[in-house]
Amino acid sequence: MMNRLYSVICCCSIFIALMFVSCNNDIVDDAYDPGEGFTESNVRIVVVDTFDIRMSTFRYDSIINEGQNRVLVGRYSDPYFGVIKATAFADFTPETYSLDEEATFDSIAVSLKYDGFYYNDTLLQKTIKIQELTKEIRYKNNESYFYNTSDIESSNTIIGQKTFYPRISNDSIAIRLTDAFGQNLFDKIQSNIINDQEQFTDYFKGLKIAPDDTEDASIIAFNIAETYIRIYYSLPDQSSSESEFMDLNFRTNSNKKFFSKIESDRNGTPLENVNGKENEATSASLNDLTYIQSGIGITTKVTFPNIRDVRYINNNNGSIFKANLKIKLNSAYYDKKVYPSDSLYVYVLDQNNDILAPLYNSGGDIVAGYIDYSDEEINEVYLYVPVEAFLEKVITNSTYLNYGLTFIPLHFNSATERLILNGENNSDYESRLELTYIIYDK
Repeated sequence: MMNRLYSVICCCSIFIALMFVSCNNDIVDDAYDPGEGFTESNVRIVVVDTFDIRMSTFRYDSIINEGQNRVLVGRYSDPYFGVIKATAFADFTPETYSLDEEATFDSIAVSLKYDGFYYNDTLLQKTIKIQELTKEIRYKNNESYFYNTSDIESSNTIIGQKTFYPRISNDSIAIRLTDAFGQNLFDKIQSNIINDQEQFTDYFKGLKIAPDDTEDASIIAFNIAETYIRIYYSLPDQSSSESEFMDLNFRTNSNKKFFSKIESDRNGTPLENVNGKENEATSASLNDLTYIQSGIGITTKVTFPNIRDVRYINNNNGSIFKANLKIKLNSAYYDKKVYPSDSLYVYVLDQNNDILAPLYNSGGDIVAGYIDYSDEEINEVYLYVPVEAFLEKVITNSTYLNYGLTFIPLHFNSATERLILNGENNSDYESRLELTYIIYDK
C-alpha cells in the first residue's frame, strides 16, 4: 500500500475535510479537549491509513434462533454461500376444548401471516409442505434456547402442500390441510378425549413447515404470533353459506415453542471449508474477500496487529481523535434479490472468537457500522465502522492485543442477509483503517 501520511498546515476548522490541519489548539477547542497539560501546546492533526489490519472469516457452529415471533421458510441457491434452506417448527393450542355435539367437520387450514422479510427471488414459484411433528417441541437437556441447528422429528406424511407465487404485500397465505387430519383432531375434541392442554399436546405436537427440496426461489418470513390453524365446522339448520370455526393459536405465554432450522450446503463454494469458530479463513485464502451471513452464523473478524505503533508518532505525545474502518462492498456480488444489511452491530471477540461484549463508544452508546450508498451508481459503496474506542483499549491494555472485532447484522439470528467484503489486499480496493491522530507540540 502506498504511504498515505498527510500533515498540512491550515487555518480552518477540523470538521471541513479529511485533509486535517496543523494549527493552534483554539481551533479544536469545541471538538476535543486535550487536557490541562496541553493548553499552551500547538495541536497538529495527521491522518494515517497505513496501519495493518487483518481480515478473516469464520462460522459459529450454532446461533440462538428465537425472538421477534419470526419463522423462516424457503430454499435458494447462492453461488458464494451455497444452498440455503429454512424450515419452521411451531406448536399451536386451542382456546377452548369444547365443540357442539351436533357440529359437523367441514375443513381445516393453516393461515401463515407474512412478516415482510424475504430474501432472493420472490418472482419464482415456491412450494410449502406441512407435516405433523411426532415429538414435542422442547429444549434439549441443559439448554435454554433453540438454535439454527435444532430439529424435531416429524411424520413422513404430507398433511398440507401449496405451490404459489409469494405476495409479501398481502396479509397471509392459507394452506388447506387434509380432511383426515382435521377430522381426527375434531373428533377427539368433540368427544372429550381431549379436555386440556396436556392431553392436546399428547395428541398433537405441532407442525413442520418446510420448502420443497428442489426449490430454488426465496426464503420468506412469517409472523408466528399471528399464524393459526382454523377448523371449520357446521351446525344443524345452518345455511350452506355460514360456517363456524375453532382456532388453534400459537402459544403467546412464556412457554413459546417455535424456531427455524437454517442450514446451508456450501460444497463447491469459496466457503466450503469454513467450519467452526476456531477455523478462521484468511481473506487471502478467500480471493481477498471476507463474508457475513445471518442465520447460518458466518461472520468477519478484523484485528489490528501493529496499532500500538501509533505511540511512535511524535514520541507518544498525542491521542487518537477518530478511527474508521473503510471496507468496500463490490456491487458485482449484490442485486435487488440478495442485498446487504444496512447496519451492523460491532462486537469484541476474544482470542477464541467468543463474543465478549458489544463495542461501546466513549459516550456509552453501542457502536454500529453503516453502509454508505451515496455513490452506488459508480460502484463506490462502503461499510464504515468507527473503532477508536477499541483501538484505545488495544493501546492501553495488553489483554486486548489478542482481541478483535466482528460485525453482526441486526437480525443475525432470524434472517439470511449476507455481505461480501473486500479484504485488506483486494486489488479492487484495499479495505483499510483511516486513523486521525492529534499531536501535541509544546
